[in-house]
Amino acid sequence: MPKKTTALLLGSGLLTIAVLAPQSATAAPGGGEQLQKQIQELQHSLQTLQQKVDDLSAASAAAPADVEDTNAEGYEPPPTVSDIEGNRSDLENYKYDQERQYERKTTKSTRDTTLYGTIQVRYQAQSESNKTGNPAPNASDRYHTFDIPTALLGVKGNLYRDYNDGRNLEYQFSGSFGKRAGEAGSNSNFNLQDAFLRYNFLRTTEGLEGPRLTATFGQQLIPFGVEAQAAEDLRPTINTAMAPGQLGLFNRQAGLIFRGDLKPYVDYGANYRAPLFEYALGVVNGNASNKVDDNNSKDVVARAAFTLPVDYASVFRELKFGTSFYRGRKNVSTPGAVGGLPAAKIDSAGRRDVYGADIYYNHAPFGVTYEYWQGRTDFAKSNNVADGTGEAKSVGHSLTLFYTFGDQFFNSIKSAAKFDDSWPQSVQSYYRLDYYNPNKNKALQGVSSQDTTRAHSVGFNWFFAETTKFQ
Repeated sequence: MPKKTTALLLGSGLLTIAVLAPQSATAAPGGGEQLQKQIQELQHSLQTLQQKVDDLSAASAAAPADVEDTNAEGYEPPPTVSDIEGNRSDLENYKYDQERQYERKTTKSTRDTTLYGTIQVRYQAQSESNKTGNPAPNASDRYHTFDIPTALLGVKGNLYRDYNDGRNLEYQFSGSFGKRAGEAGSNSNFNLQDAFLRYNFLRTTEGLEGPRLTATFGQQLIPFGVEAQAAEDLRPTINTAMAPGQLGLFNRQAGLIFRGDLKPYVDYGANYRAPLFEYALGVVNGNASNKVDDNNSKDVVARAAFTLPVDYASVFRELKFGTSFYRGRKNVSTPGAVGGLPAAKIDSAGRRDVYGADIYYNHAPFGVTYEYWQGRTDFAKSNNVADGTGEAKSVGHSLTLFYTFGDQFFNSIKSAAKFDDSWPQSVQSYYRLDYYNPNKNKALQGVSSQDTTRAHSVGFNWFFAETTKFQ
């Protein structure tokens, strides 16, 4: 029986006793005082019981009903055993499907691995000119074609991660397809590009403010100038500068190269880091990529660069002056002798040195780069071994001016939420003056001043996604 009902019945019984008490008092002479005392106690008990009844009534009104209304809106019956078993079965099926997807459709590695690549598709048209500078009259001297100048794919990551100091051992490997030189319709070749290990000697866990020192062992780009050590996806123009291409500076070399910097200026708000001094020193084979050394000498490459120590807001931000040096050795040979002349000779100590200087200024939206190259290369003067060798001097200049405009300069674009490819679009226009003279000292026979090349280039780079540009 509910507590509320019990309290009410008990209260009614006590009230009846209290009402009948005076009638009993008249029937018992001499017991008036005792009966009056009992009546007072009963009245006090009745008042206490009435207070308890009121408290129970208030609590009952505030408490929810003992039985839920199954017809109420939003009522959900409790789950049954069948419902629980069904949920368990669905969960097990989901776990199995996820494990199967991971096993069959996910590339796995025991080390941290990043997949990267660069693909370039190109359309070009060209018209050859005759000696007078006029366009060639024959239609066969003019052509236009689609081609794939670069298709590179690679992986990079850590072979050993130092969680305390960040002295990590890293690796990088890449290969690319390149078109064969020669007649139209020839196939492409697959060649190894980057293949090296890199170790960090200094701590990297302290952020951008610490100095850097790494040793890279394997096949890699050499640290010479500005453009020659830039990867394919970062080169600013379609056609590279002539001088470093002719002097072999774009070739990847196999060897050991140390790179480092000192006293960097850091602005975390702009994600900006500019070392005061950068340096590089290395020893390489010197005969291009994917080849063993063809002589007993090793080539030496060195570079040093100085950046003005100014803050991010300065007009001279990221104004850098650099100088580079490449000391190489090459085989200089003469053909076999005829008619009693001395036998053919191969000189493995031929000189192949390159000197360089560069200026780099990047203060968005403006940018300027200037590079100077001077090459000194030994050559055989004639087919006669007795004539010996000579030294040819080559000189090259390259000046590039940039101006960038677009959405990335508006703070409203930077702070707005966006999808990955909703990138702040920008257009970078440029002008380049390129000059190369392969025979500055006129030491080479058959190479006249007409072989000096001057090229003026205008163009633009349209960055419309994080990983994509139209050039």
